[in-house]
Amino acid sequence: MTITERRVAVIGLNGSGKTTLLKLLDGALTATSGTVNIAGGEESLDPAVKRDLKRIEAIVGRVRREEIPNSYYKAATIAEAIDEALKKHKVPESERQAIIGNLFAHFGLADVSRQPASALDSEKRHLLAIASALSFSPAAIVADEPTKGLDEIGTAHVAKALFGYNKQVVFATHDTEMIVRPEYAIDRTLVLDDHRIVFDGAPADAVAFYNDLVRAKFEAAKAQR
Repeated sequence: MTITERRVAVIGLNGSGKTTLLKLLDGALTATSGTVNIAGGEESLDPAVKRDLKRIEAIVGRVRREEIPNSYYKAATIAEAIDEALKKHKVPESERQAIIGNLFAHFGLADVSRQPASALDSEKRHLLAIASALSFSPAAIVADEPTKGLDEIGTAHVAKALFGYNKQVVFATHDTEMIVRPEYAIDRTLVLDDHRIVFDGAPADAVAFYNDLVRAKFEAAKAQR
């Protein structure tokens, strides 16, 4: 499988392998068989090679639902939290402030920039998790259920901000309605079942296949009772 599209969704039942696939793509897991290669400019990077993994961590941003680094809760404000993280990577102060300003403006966090992370509601934490992953200007974002737990309005806000940013996004979701919405322009959808890709194609076709798959599993389980 090769992923080059800008917006790629991954759907499947719980335990189908969505999170495992994403962790293989962002370097959090090393493949026990087969190979994973990440395009790093003109080079091909292998997450199993320690030297390559450090570069992969710099070019692939990780988003785990609304999870933000624990250090963010220790900072006085969320702006200071990201500033400290950038400072550790030796980003000059003028650049740090520009990065934070641009990110917070795009993700609607400017009004809460002086609040601590603990004061944010769920939607803002989801947005901060994405902004944090983007703060180092990665080439791509790998996001595991970036809108999980949000209502329809919160999902729309987060999805609009995520897909409106000029980065490649590969993401897992259970929200099949979201991935077929034309405004999000999802290019490709993978359906996973039992740790295998069982469908690879357009979002609407993938959702139809997935619904048939879920229905078949339900009928099979009912027949065994």
